[in-house]
Amino acid sequence: MYLRINRNKKTGKTQLSIVHGYRDEDGKSRQKTIKSLGYLHMLEKEYEDPISHFREVAKQMTKEYNEKTN
Repeated sequence: MYLRINRNKKTGKTQLSIVHGYRDEDGKSRQKTIKSLGYLHMLEKEYEDPISHFREVAKQMTKEYNEKTN
């Protein structure tokens, strides 16, 4: 899992979400949004550095997912 940073050109807003990348049964690369976190300017009010914070959260979620599936 990783942190996806989407920038909207029209509004200028940046949205953060946690995404899981995987391969389907045909071998094609797919992505599934696990959690939509919100807009960056709103998250900066709650967290000092929301990008690094949520990257660590995504790493922890990956670790938990790997332990659960293995």
